[in-house]
Amino acid sequence: MPETNPAHSELSFEALRLYPGAALQLQSLGGETNHTVKFMGSIRGKSILVTLPIVNGKGIWVQAAQIYIIRGFTGKHAFAFETPAIMARTHPFPYIHFAYPSSVNSRAVRKSVRVKINLSATVVPRNNGNPIPVTMADLSTTGSMVDSLAPIGEIGDVVKLVFSVAFESISADLDISAIMRSVQKPEAGKSLRTGLEFENIAYNDNLILRCFVHTIETGAGKLERATRTG
Repeated sequence: MPETNPAHSELSFEALRLYPGAALQLQSLGGETNHTVKFMGSIRGKSILVTLPIVNGKGIWVQAAQIYIIRGFTGKHAFAFETPAIMARTHPFPYIHFAYPSSVNSRAVRKSVRVKINLSATVVPRNNGNPIPVTMADLSTTGSMVDSLAPIGEIGDVVKLVFSVAFESISADLDISAIMRSVQKPEAGKSLRTGLEFENIAYNDNLILRCFVHTIETGAGKLERATRTG
């Protein structure tokens, strides 16, 4: 049957072509807590293996047959599927067996959803290691507009944008390479505004960034916006 919405599709798990170490989000059905785990491997038609989340030094309790939602991002598509746990083990290392999913729900992710934000961050110019405090005025998965009291460089310069995010049960420090694409001259009494375009984002950082932007866009959950100054 042809797809009625080309942005959404159903595909097989193997079509995701996940590699060992890929970051995933794990949530019990009906639960509110998300855990970041890593994909370890799969046996087609049998099971998939992911790392066991560790909280306060201990692995979470997983009951056999309990249904979980597993989410992830492949680069162009966000995916999710429900699957029951088979068993959890702590030796020789902490991991969970899940039943192999019969199908996976996938949707194309819009290239750049831009959300308003007020988040402290630091810009580190490539040719000058002195960090410059900035405030992120908006954010998307492809870039950010930042305000600063002093210039951070020239158009075309490569910098690092360093900031911290905390949402739901996830907290992370992001260090993303970016190119300066625009500079708006400030009006009297206002800060300088610079447009940054992200480049070469690491897979795990990309996943966290997309989840963070989506959380702000939908207003889901409580955001705790942390500040990183180094």
